[in-house]
Amino acid sequence: MKDFNRNLKYGFFDIYDNYNYKNILFLVIIIAVSSFLILISGFNNFSGCYGYGASLSNNTGIKNADNKNKKPEIKNNSVNIAVIVPTNGRYKYFGKQFLDGILFSIQKNKKANIKFIVVSLPFNAGRGFIKNLFKSIDKKNISAIIGPLFVNQIAYFSKYSSIYKIPVFTPAPLNFSKYKSPYLFHYGMTVKNEVSADLQYAETKGIDKISVIYPDNAYGQKTIQYINAMGSKLGINIVDETAYERHTVDFFYNFNLLVRFQDMGHGHMTKAEENQLGVTPYDLMHGITKAKPYIPFEGLFLIGSTGKLKLILTQLAYYNITGIKLFGLSQIDNKKFLNKYSFYMHGIVYPGGFFPDSRNKFVKNFVKYYKNYYNEKPNILSAEGYDMGNIVIKSIMMHGGSNAHESIKNSIQANGGINNNRQLLYRSLLKFKSFKGVCGISHIRGRDFIKGLYLFQLKNNKIYILKSPFN
Repeated sequence: MKDFNRNLKYGFFDIYDNYNYKNILFLVIIIAVSSFLILISGFNNFSGCYGYGASLSNNTGIKNADNKNKKPEIKNNSVNIAVIVPTNGRYKYFGKQFLDGILFSIQKNKKANIKFIVVSLPFNAGRGFIKNLFKSIDKKNISAIIGPLFVNQIAYFSKYSSIYKIPVFTPAPLNFSKYKSPYLFHYGMTVKNEVSADLQYAETKGIDKISVIYPDNAYGQKTIQYINAMGSKLGINIVDETAYERHTVDFFYNFNLLVRFQDMGHGHMTKAEENQLGVTPYDLMHGITKAKPYIPFEGLFLIGSTGKLKLILTQLAYYNITGIKLFGLSQIDNKKFLNKYSFYMHGIVYPGGFFPDSRNKFVKNFVKYYKNYYNEKPNILSAEGYDMGNIVIKSIMMHGGSNAHESIKNSIQANGGINNNRQLLYRSLLKFKSFKGVCGISHIRGRDFIKGLYLFQLKNNKIYILKSPFN
């Protein structure tokens, strides 16, 4: 056995030693180069995409996005729009809601020869991924892009839309002074507009002293800049502002910067007094009671996620910081959150981008037919997707009527075989002056479709509309 093992061992090395090293090296190089070429050209076959035309009878969901063997049917006589959304991972719900709205817009325009090509874009996709995506789209008969949903990818979309001259229409909030691409269009809500809606209401009610509590991050810092700038224009005094850290759960120290708590005075409290005031040993240590503190402002702006807002709201009540007008942003517009914490935010004023329970006939019809089609009510993402789909369809119809592809075909022939459809669509988008959708009336400033906002107030567990985007 030892001899056998020894012979086998030496036999292996004899074969290896006699092998042509150059052939091995050449083979390794060929394999490596082939693998690299396959990797960088992974987007060229659009294997992760699928298309929707005027009929949605067989495709109403997002599940087919994972069918990698199904390639989109991109017809030369149709206008093809790429819809770039996350179709898997933790953000697939947002992608599905937005996509459902876009696809539903086809039902209103069945005569238009339009196809939406859905492309999956992961939330964490970076520059290389998006660059290759644009390269692939540029080679296809695709006229424009709807997406992305998230602001962290806007910089790359701005860069490559300018390079490839492909119109990009996004609902993600963006700053046009930062992203210079002339092919970048926006439709949706912005923090600046939300802040403006709140503070304009405060001005009409004579509330001229406001304090702010906000997260110590880029979003919070940008928001406080808008509040200070808008407050200054409207003559509203921002009395105090306090930022909280990411891991903050006890907001006493933030509150202590905004109000003046009353000292207990000398001596110890009886147990009965302690129970009556509802204080804790922690409060007693710091000389704090639940007696009404001195509040030097009339309104309090609350900024943050619902996870932070629920802590802030309940602790405001605990420390008896009450009797003031509360203002929030669109994070408040969350049905579950409103139902659970309405007790702590009676009278709060906040903006929203869509209201499915609106009495507006236009909205009621949309909600009715959408619910019949998808068996669920639309939300803000569905409504924005529907409006954006209609804007793009209307842009296409501007230069071709119901037979938009004839106009495109003529344009191709006139340009020596070069498809000029992107430029036609681009110019049509620039012609919009206003747009009425299910989210309200939008006014266009350059490439920004500025949505009108709802302004809501919560009273006695009911939502009241203070301002409608249809007015």
